[in-house]
Amino acid sequence: WRPLPPTFFSCPDMGHQEVVMAGATPLRAVKSGEKPPRRARVKAAKPKTLVEAIEGGDYLEILEAQRRDVVAALPAEKGPAKAALHRQLSILSKEIRDLKEAAVDGEGSVVANTEDEAWDGTGY
Repeated sequence: WRPLPPTFFSCPDMGHQEVVMAGATPLRAVKSGEKPPRRARVKAAKPKTLVEAIEGGDYLEILEAQRRDVVAALPAEKGPAKAALHRQLSILSKEIRDLKEAAVDGEGSVVANTEDEAWDGTGY
């Protein structure tokens, strides 16, 4: 008897198989004075202005641009105007969150959106 290599497995339908596993890059000690290679930085896309978002027609982008404008205007305001901007910011943030959650739940969801049915007592 000898142990099987970790690349060997048995499948009842397909018999015995040997597969090549993807290996990780081996680790090594760092040499004195050695520096890590520079990684390419991914530049974030510049957020659209409100005008650009409206021209693009994407409702979520419009809401996000409005929220940025409200946040930028907040420090300069005082009293009732500041309170109104805070309220508007809260409304915009909730709507953005709801739209993003709906986008995630929509396509890849395993939950069926069906009508409620009367339970007949069976099904256990």
